[in-house]
Amino acid sequence: MWASKAGEQLADLVRRGGTRPWGWAGLPRATPRHAFRASAVMVVARPVTDDVAFLLLRRAWTMRHHPGEFAFPGGGIEAGETPVAAAIRECHEETGLLVEPRQVLGVLPALALEASGNVVTPVLAWAGDGARDHQQGRWFDRETHSTHWVPRGHLADPEHRTTITDGESWTGPGFLLDGSCIWGFTANVLDWLLDELHWSRPWNRSRLHRVAPGTSSRAGGVPAMQ
Repeated sequence: MWASKAGEQLADLVRRGGTRPWGWAGLPRATPRHAFRASAVMVVARPVTDDVAFLLLRRAWTMRHHPGEFAFPGGGIEAGETPVAAAIRECHEETGLLVEPRQVLGVLPALALEASGNVVTPVLAWAGDGARDHQQGRWFDRETHSTHWVPRGHLADPEHRTTITDGESWTGPGFLLDGSCIWGFTANVLDWLLDELHWSRPWNRSRLHRVAPGTSSRAGGVPAMQ
């Protein structure tokens, strides 16, 4: 089945590093000059019927930064933690899903998010069929409004693709979801994955979805890191 091979494709992508450079304008690879807070996000996928889905959370509406926005689970790396350990911990705290170390496929190079003062390491994982045992409602985290397994088919559907702009400093890829949109860091990671895994479909990049300037930063879609 196609979905069962998606984990192998993701693992291979981590090993080979992709054809399009990892990182983009405004989110450069971290260097020693970036004395920012070290953070990590968990980019975890699992098979669904004839497809693969990625886990996102929707931030609580009471949050001071990025309320109600979609993001990967993640947050700051604590003293003595590796990016992998931090991503596993934050994912469990924010979504209730416990990713086991053996399910981690690898990490992508850290990116510097100057707007939020974070250096973020994406950790890729393949949860497999075991993720279906995850039961929502058995966890509580004040930063999380809801969790969502978003299928690749939804993300790749041209009707759900858009270019996000605030009309001032930010323009980038986005995805429409549940009456809102995925944008910023989260959307850039998903866009890169879809392209590198050849899961993308042609879409109208001239179609714009505007967000209000000043209500979010260029680090839009980054989980709780304040």
